[in-house]
Amino acid sequence: MPRIQINGVHLYYESHGSGFPLVLAYGLGGNTGMWAGQIEAFSRQYRLILWDPRGHGQSDSPPQPEQYGLSISAEDLRGLLEHLRIDSAYIGGQSMGGGIAARFAVTYPDQVAALLIIDSASASGLPMSAATRAMREKTVELAEIQSMEAVADYVITANPNLRTQAEASPEARQRLRQMFLDLNPKGYANTIRAMLTESFPTERLSTLRMPTLVLVGDADPALEAARWTHQQIPGARLVILPQAGHLSNLDAPEAFNTSVLDFLRQIAS
Repeated sequence: MPRIQINGVHLYYESHGSGFPLVLAYGLGGNTGMWAGQIEAFSRQYRLILWDPRGHGQSDSPPQPEQYGLSISAEDLRGLLEHLRIDSAYIGGQSMGGGIAARFAVTYPDQVAALLIIDSASASGLPMSAATRAMREKTVELAEIQSMEAVADYVITANPNLRTQAEASPEARQRLRQMFLDLNPKGYANTIRAMLTESFPTERLSTLRMPTLVLVGDADPALEAARWTHQQIPGARLVILPQAGHLSNLDAPEAFNTSVLDFLRQIAS
């Protein structure tokens, strides 16, 4: 799969299937491999485009902190769509990816045929809790001073967003650990640093008019933020998946896929 240069950074993306484009980004610390359970189901009906935001996966990790931010990644997404000659798409993302999608939607609403905000607190614009901020700051310190092994060991136990997968099985826990080991420490630390300082006015969500799905697991720490996001966006649909946490597409892949496909099918009918 290709890498292209956008805004001075090489971005990695994948394209699966054909049809109307569905573009998804994963959350903090993830990579496109985390969508493995969705590729077959979604690409049967849509052109599924998965991409790694800067600092993640196979995309570049620029050296300076000011080169990161969800709004900067939203501009990267715009460049990716221009490169692919896509004028309009279903735009979505999980967790941090949902924050990128929301920022893209309020800036370029005409390019968003539908918006999918998945397991995302960063899409809400609500302030980060003190406990989450402290955990993120500790993660930055470990990434820059120690190693990604130290990050993996700390985050898997300290981050409640990862609890359901960390406790699912030894294999699932090892996959999470490997996900962090594969990260560029500078890119990961700078991404978190930007998220600690960047703001997003919640009132901008009320300007959105495209069909919107807010999907979240019932055991996700982002549940209340998702409810808030749903309340701010006129006409948005809220789906709460039972027995799913922050990584709902991994915790309940069949229910997740059905919920997304049903939403897209209904708005197209």
